[in-house]
Amino acid sequence: MGILDKKTRFIDLVVTQEGKRQIAAGKLKAEFASLSDCNAFYDKGHKDDISQRLYFEVMERPENSIVLEKDDSGKLINYNFSPTGSIVGNNIFLKDTSAAQKLSLRAVTGSDYDTGQNSVLDTVLRHFKQNYFIGTEDSRDNNDFELNISEMTFTINNKQPFNGSPFSEVINVNNAEPFFLDPKLTHLPNFKYLPPRNTDGSSYGEFTDIRSTSRETWQQIKNRIGPQVFDQKELPIDSENDIKADLAGRGRKKSRKLLIDGKLPIITPPLKESKDIRFLKTSAENNLVIQMFEDASGPTMNKLDIIDAGIFTDTEDKNGRYQKRVFYIGKTFLDDFNTPTFVNIFTIVMD
Repeated sequence: MGILDKKTRFIDLVVTQEGKRQIAAGKLKAEFASLSDCNAFYDKGHKDDISQRLYFEVMERPENSIVLEKDDSGKLINYNFSPTGSIVGNNIFLKDTSAAQKLSLRAVTGSDYDTGQNSVLDTVLRHFKQNYFIGTEDSRDNNDFELNISEMTFTINNKQPFNGSPFSEVINVNNAEPFFLDPKLTHLPNFKYLPPRNTDGSSYGEFTDIRSTSRETWQQIKNRIGPQVFDQKELPIDSENDIKADLAGRGRKKSRKLLIDGKLPIITPPLKESKDIRFLKTSAENNLVIQMFEDASGPTMNKLDIIDAGIFTDTEDKNGRYQKRVFYIGKTFLDDFNTPTFVNIFTIVMD
């Protein structure tokens, strides 16, 4: 935005390259707007060359890219995360140091891949910070963000999380439920049953709705994850006496408050391994931007798909938090008929 007349207000907009790509694909959907003052100048007493401070039109900036985008095949859109680093088709390319005379990129592997992957994630965070978004200070000064855990480890063996044998969990993608038959997606507007109708509104013919007509319920989600995860009364975190860690079998010390006849109660483990993440410090709005990536084998960087399943109500929640926002995280595969199928890996419940 440039200021040519102090009595006139105007906004100059430009569609970025990413915006043009989405328009060409018919997928541009503006949902949120933000304002930035990264090029504003507030100091009246400072003397410098005014030609270095006036901007008469907006421009394309690397910081415009915060979220890595994917195409319909599941591959990341080409992304230049540094002058000498790029992502092309899920492969990370860095400068080939052996080519001294000219800039040459090569697909990295091994330790170089880890370096490139960290560079991508650092660039996304740096771009977010360098946008200098304008916001409102929290009235209670709750502007910090802190979690009770920084790293989580899940156990994978022949019994967990397969509940027996991993061979029983093998399925051909042709036999998996495609998008329009998946009960996790039935409620979304994209997968509504839309039989053709005449212009006067009458039925064009007789058609059968072959979808899963019932949305996955909260009770079904609980049963799939393990109801024990949600049926426990939550207690405050106490570093000296971590009761929740004892309940999950991860604590090294016994909680005296839970001893019954000198022994800990028998706790039935959940069907699927779960982790609790607490927001120790966050803003009142608690706005989050989440991207999840798979540490795949080989020099590839795969971004997982996230499906917003919506809000579910649990009237029997023992902690008084009756609304649950559910997100499904997984991967999309194409079967032999090029029909997309979503395979759920993680389920996140915002409680």
